[in-house]
Amino acid sequence: MQSGAGEFVLKAEGCHIEHELKYIFGYHAVELSVSPTSSLLSGSQVSRNFRFHPLNTEPVSSLLLDPYHWPIAPGSLDLVLLHHMVEVSDRPHRLLSEAGHTIIPGGKMIVVGFNPLSLCNIKRMILPGYRKLFRGVQFISPSRMKDWLTLLGFSVEKVIHGAYLFPSNHSAMGLKTEVIEQRCHNWMLPFGSFYIIVATREVPGMTPIKPVWSSVGQSLVGKPITGSSRVGDNR
Repeated sequence: MQSGAGEFVLKAEGCHIEHELKYIFGYHAVELSVSPTSSLLSGSQVSRNFRFHPLNTEPVSSLLLDPYHWPIAPGSLDLVLLHHMVEVSDRPHRLLSEAGHTIIPGGKMIVVGFNPLSLCNIKRMILPGYRKLFRGVQFISPSRMKDWLTLLGFSVEKVIHGAYLFPSNHSAMGLKTEVIEQRCHNWMLPFGSFYIIVATREVPGMTPIKPVWSSVGQSLVGKPITGSSRVGDNR
């Protein structure tokens, strides 16, 4: 993510993430990213934002975290952003589970991943010059990621795609790149180089409290009602 092409993708991701952050509020948010220089929660409406990095990364000016053992109390975060962490993990289910348990009911999870159905991945598989791209990345389709989130008790709100023309020469294409990218985004084409999934942790269902009428009804069954309803009956 530190190359010129990587900076283009990171910038595109940041624009979409910043737009989504306008509608997410709360008190605590965590960003876990593969990029040591990322600050994707800088535009967050959440009061306190924390940026973590995996333990196996080089020392950075942020907190280090074991992705499989989060030192955070369950149900204490309003937002978790996983930036290309699931696909580079050797235990993606465990990572998602750890992140999910820290989110409060009604809280949000944003997952950013590389799309296996993108133009870039097709080039990588066909052209030798592109094979070094995404080295060490285990591609996970948006549909599979949605299934995993659903199993963890999340409802997927939206899936966003971007960087459709990556890794083409964007500087040479100039304004045409922005026009094509915007049109592909408006048409919601599922072929962008990356995808962003916004999911909400479902609130546990409430059991309605019903009035207990059965005991009252049973006490009256088979018993005569005292007194008479006929007025003036003295017999």
